[in-house]
Amino acid sequence: MYDDACEAAADLGDFEFERKFLLRELPAEAAADPSPTLIVQAYVFADDGFAVRVRISGPAGRLDLDRPPRDLAQALTDRDDSLGTLGAKGPAVSGTRYEAERQIDPLVAGSIAARSEALIAKVRYSMWMGEDGWVVDRFLADNAPLLVGEVERARPVTDLAIPDFCVTEVSEDSRFGNEYLAYHPFPTWAAEFADEYRILGPGFMQSLGENRFDG
Repeated sequence: MYDDACEAAADLGDFEFERKFLLRELPAEAAADPSPTLIVQAYVFADDGFAVRVRISGPAGRLDLDRPPRDLAQALTDRDDSLGTLGAKGPAVSGTRYEAERQIDPLVAGSIAARSEALIAKVRYSMWMGEDGWVVDRFLADNAPLLVGEVERARPVTDLAIPDFCVTEVSEDSRFGNEYLAYHPFPTWAAEFADEYRILGPGFMQSLGENRFDG
């Protein structure tokens, strides 16, 4: 049933193809982004990989990013250059995920976020690495100091050149999904993940062509 829905969604364009990686530090290429974006997301529903999300976003410049996510949502609501969206997502399977996202009034998006319990806040940096556009999310507040890098394409992300700043791939680790982080902040399970990493070492998906490692 879910696979059939995904196939139909692909025909409509409501599909994302991405791979995600845990990072050690903010890459210099990302830090050089002159206009990073502040994103605050509120989760209306999240269970078993399915999620309904409200997002408000806007330029991160000139904002005090140490404020709580609700305050950041309000700060974005008070600006005239913010964007509001409503999104519905399905579980990720091999770097592919159903995602339908529609623009909504930023005043409504910010008002919902300011009243929500399950929130994440992050700064998103954009950069080009070789043939791919990457984004790096630096999580704020309860999820600091988590750093996650993502590469997204209009088709499955195969034969990827993986930069040396990627520690390990987390595309198939649901704990690194934003909807999970909204309810289970990274610092509450970071030690457990570190123990797993010490035992298992880094891992990268082998089902999407040849991984090429830079550096």
